[in-house]
Amino acid sequence: MNAQTWTGTRLRGAPSALVTMLLAVECAAIVIATAALAVAHPSVEVLLRLGLLTVLSIAFEEISLQVGKLRLLMSTGPQPDMTSVWTFAGALVLPAGYAALLAVIVFCDVWLRRQRSAGQYMYRKVYSAATIVLGCLATTAVRANLQEELNGTSRALAAAVATVMAAVAFTLINRLLIVGAARLANPQAEISILGSASDNALELATLCLAVMTAVVLVHQPALCVLVLLPMVLLQRGALVKQLETAAALDPKTGLLNAIAWQQVAHRELERLDREEAPGCVLLIDLDHFKRVNDEHGHLVGDATLTAVAARLTREMRPYDVVGRFGGEEFVAFLPGLGAADAFVAADRIRTAVASIALCDIVGARTDDESLVQTVTASIGMAIYPEHGDDVESLLRAADIALYRAKDAGRNCIVVGSTDTLNGRDE
Repeated sequence: MNAQTWTGTRLRGAPSALVTMLLAVECAAIVIATAALAVAHPSVEVLLRLGLLTVLSIAFEEISLQVGKLRLLMSTGPQPDMTSVWTFAGALVLPAGYAALLAVIVFCDVWLRRQRSAGQYMYRKVYSAATIVLGCLATTAVRANLQEELNGTSRALAAAVATVMAAVAFTLINRLLIVGAARLANPQAEISILGSASDNALELATLCLAVMTAVVLVHQPALCVLVLLPMVLLQRGALVKQLETAAALDPKTGLLNAIAWQQVAHRELERLDREEAPGCVLLIDLDHFKRVNDEHGHLVGDATLTAVAARLTREMRPYDVVGRFGGEEFVAFLPGLGAADAFVAADRIRTAVASIALCDIVGARTDDESLVQTVTASIGMAIYPEHGDDVESLLRAADIALYRAKDAGRNCIVVGSTDTLNGRDE
């Protein structure tokens, strides 16, 4: 079984390169952590810190259990790990072996209380735990070496530099290993190590809280309990962000849904009005899409919609607004383009959609003449301000142009006319 047919639900059948990487990382984490733990000679103070961080992590997990489960169920990919507030804090104040031990304890608790019941696959959690363990081990090494090298500078400066570099090492190791495994699992997926702005902000906030926890743990251990409240609020804020994103996106394609698209298009149109710049609305309807569902089933139909959405996103500029209007109909707002440039963009989109071979989505080729071999699209185009001065009138004009494209034989582009302002065709 190859990477294309592997479903990602069970480790059995996974690409051999992925399995090799998982085992190598996990074995490295076990060996290095065990060696570090064997040579450690912890004091009572170290054991108390370990115990306090363990209690805080378990308390946070219990307090935010339902919120954490909701975030997990709503996630569609890797997300910032908020347990780093405990694991990174441990890496700053504990010996390497005990920092790794804390990470294992935290991840076991999260798995037992939240992820197992949410249907998360254990091999993924084991790998994630291994990356954090290696991150903790790297953090302790970086912190110790930098503080020794900066011994001649002020104590505060040395601690600050060592902490920042330790946070960088902790984050990079985790991201590199997670992204590397994700790319081996799905070579076609576009996965960036940088992450989104919101994810980066959440991870930075979590690391900052970890540093504060470590400082308080050293100087006023009893006050560490105060970190629970901001952590709970941060977790709830992350859930609200996920809910907002889910409310704005079409679940099948990941594009904006109709309501969200119209809201963004309204804002863009207001900007164009102030700048006295042109714009364009495209209605893109897949031709004979019902045949795809009837002949191959709705799963193939959904895969086709996803493929079309990916092509549309690839052909659009970063600031173009593209969404799914429902069924097999997509919509795009292209700011700054007049009629000539908009037609060129629309034709590029039409050509990109027509390059999708249905047989590649189905997974097998056939000589059956009834099979739609490629996906095609008819496009209706309306220009701002010629065909309308608001989103609704532009959509009306594009809709009438789309019907004309269907009548003209499909797989073509028709530009709206000034008559469509009144809801009439030429």
